[in-house]
Amino acid sequence: MSDSETSGEQVTYVLEGQNIKSTNAFYVEIGRAVNGPGGYFGKNLDSLADCLRGGFGTPDDEPFAFVWRHSDRSRSALIKHEGSDAIVDRVAEVFADEGVPLSME
Repeated sequence: MSDSETSGEQVTYVLEGQNIKSTNAFYVEIGRAVNGPGGYFGKNLDSLADCLRGGFGTPDDEPFAFVWRHSDRSRSALIKHEGSDAIVDRVAEVFADEGVPLSME
């Protein structure tokens, strides 16, 4: 079961930032949020963009959005473990390019 909330007709998927300590962990977490434990929702920025276009667990014909809770924890962990938090900004750019709302909390 995915970690999502329904608000009217829009589905909102929730990423738990405390689970994101590496780039790989981001893809594991977004896969879990959309498609449940072990779920897939991209493995790099290009495949993430493809998934955001719909049909990989997200609605094809209805709006959807993402909330990244504790994004500050993700940034801190990424800096500690990978030496950079640039993936956070790159991910946000992909969401913006694909027109999918991403709220950083």
